[in-house]
Amino acid sequence: MHLRRLPLLLGALALSAPALALAQEEDDAPIAYPDEEDSEDSPRKLPRRSEDPTADFDRMRDDEEAEGEFERLAGEDDPNKGLVGEVIVGAMLMDSSRGRVADPTFGLGLRFTWEFGRILNNEPLRETVWADLRWTMAGLSDGTELIKGSTRTHYFSVAPAYEYVFGESKTYGIFGQLGGGFAFQTTSLTIGEEQTAVKGMKPLLQYGVGFRGRPRVSEKMAVAFRIELMRFRRGYMDDTFVGGSIGTAF
Repeated sequence: MHLRRLPLLLGALALSAPALALAQEEDDAPIAYPDEEDSEDSPRKLPRRSEDPTADFDRMRDDEEAEGEFERLAGEDDPNKGLVGEVIVGAMLMDSSRGRVADPTFGLGLRFTWEFGRILNNEPLRETVWADLRWTMAGLSDGTELIKGSTRTHYFSVAPAYEYVFGESKTYGIFGQLGGGFAFQTTSLTIGEEQTAVKGMKPLLQYGVGFRGRPRVSEKMAVAFRIELMRFRRGYMDDTFVGGSIGTAF
């Protein structure tokens, strides 16, 4: 009786091994989850961070909605105020009333410059726009021991300028300038011991070009200099100044 049951037991054992293996594979299979997009409880995927650390900044910089989130810091690390004072010297070629091309004389003056581009909080304009408050004086005298005539002309002007800067430190540039003001002229005629003086004022137009430099000598101070060709039109007369200036910039 036991011998008859032995083949049945062996057959049952042979069939149970594949069934156990199949059941084990089903247990080890990953559990199927619902689609993440359809599940409200599924965690959200975080966006991959860009390998370029400036990519997010560039994206937000171009986004008009995010522009207000960034504070412009142009010039925050610049201790300079953009103020310059210079002494002007050169030759003044004054329009001649005697039919000559010009009457050359010595020109002297003072100039104060304000680099107002620094208050615009715009990096390209910081070093390129500025304005001058200028006084220049030139005089002529001629005559004999008996009759002498002399003229002194004072040029007062305010003239903004635009400068094309170059160099790594942006301390040198070529500029063009246009402004206006007035010319105050005094003329005296001396005959023997008698002197007659005449004074007058005329509107003034100033325009010209030049080269400007501000090499730095310390963190807060620089040497300022210019070489310029400037015209002063007073009334119907044109005076030309050829010279330069030197001073200090803060």
